Amino acid sequence: MLHDARGVGLRTKHAGAVEALEAATLSLLGHRADLGVHLGRALSADAGLVPAQALAGLGALIAVRQELEPQGAYHLAAARAALLKRGGSARDRGLVAALAAWAEHSDMAGAAEHLRLLVRANPCDAMAIKLEHAIRFMLGDAAGMRASLEAAAPAWGADLPGRGYLLGLRAFALEETGDGALAERLGREAVALEPADLWGGHAVAHVFEGDGRAREGLAWIDGLALHIAEGGGFGRHLMWHAALFHLHLGDADAALALLDQRIHDQPAEDARDFANAASLMWRLEAQGVLVGQKRWDRLADIAARRAPERGLAFIDLHHVLALGAAGRREELAVKLAAMRHRAQDIGDAQFHVLEDCGVPAAEGLAQAMLGQPGAAVDLLLPLRGRMRGLGGSIAQRDVFERVLVQACLESGRIGLAADLIEDRAAVRALGAWEARCLALVERQTA
Repeated sequence: MLHDARGVGLRTKHAGAVEALEAATLSLLGHRADLGVHLGRALSADAGLVPAQALAGLGALIAVRQELEPQGAYHLAAARAALLKRGGSARDRGLVAALAAWAEHSDMAGAAEHLRLLVRANPCDAMAIKLEHAIRFMLGDAAGMRASLEAAAPAWGADLPGRGYLLGLRAFALEETGDGALAERLGREAVALEPADLWGGHAVAHVFEGDGRAREGLAWIDGLALHIAEGGGFGRHLMWHAALFHLHLGDADAALALLDQRIHDQPAEDARDFANAASLMWRLEAQGVLVGQKRWDRLADIAARRAPERGLAFIDLHHVLALGAAGRREELAVKLAAMRHRAQDIGDAQFHVLEDCGVPAAEGLAQAMLGQPGAAVDLLLPLRGRMRGLGGSIAQRDVFERVLVQACLESGRIGLAADLIEDRAAVRALGAWEARCLALVERQTA
């Protein structure tokens, strides 16, 4: 048996496979686009390396693209075959159980729980830590993210290889559960230890976004520029944050330029690229910049093609935004029908989320986009306390709260809009969009 850089045992005789898997793990932690290259090297050196097969399978599922789901099943079968042929450690079996829970039973929470048990057994198992964190993030389980990381953190000695990346994970969990000051401190420490840690850098950007420290945020992201190109889609997400900082300052032209040059400069087949583009385009229009039918149609074409697919409810809502903004009523109706069907399908990994808030939120967004703001308010207002279950971050879900405020203004419910903005001011800094809304409130009540 060989070991990775943190002493985790690996059942292989191939040092090259261990080296490649370590590189893949660091790419996973740092959100670098070369993860697949390193995984391919690891499996070429030893196709029976169970953790590499499990990482490849879970990575395919985390991408939430239906065409990648067969890869999850393929790597699960390969991992099981390796276990039968050469045996496996408790860690190997736990990784396979996590992959099986999601790939065969659509049980994302079960997959996260299997990974949590591995982290409890070895709090320095960086791969399991990151995979659990990623799945809990997709489930909207910020408290679970934080609890698992805080239980593991005492084991992360100063000399632990990759410690900076683990601090970055903890920083993000802290930010998402309301401890911005500690999140910023740990995120800065993470990047100081591992300059390529885009996730830790991302955690600090989230703190700046909530605090309204937009100029600091832009400078911070500029300081990560050398590594953003290595981040692929995640690098584009950091540029999305830069665009939000520009919008906070009222510089919509700079945000639009980032949309075209750094965020949506290629077809948004990646689900997270799609969410970045759709939410930013809505925000631009909410601040008076018409992005144009052509831009919306690019997104709507993708949303229409993927309407029946099983994915995250969080991404489904962005599909609804795009289809509604593009005026694609018939295709929007197809999307809503597909979501209602999935909410009744216990074989869908998101059926509980869709039933609880995904479908009614989608219907509310559709009403808002199609010119029925009063109906949108009636549907969206009762969901405010449940939207965390959609997954995504506070910053990402904020677009849905903004749609609600805008619908209040458009439907003449000015007092409610003012109350919602007052609620926002208690938890986040107000920017140019809120100033625009408050000016409309003042005009309506004068």
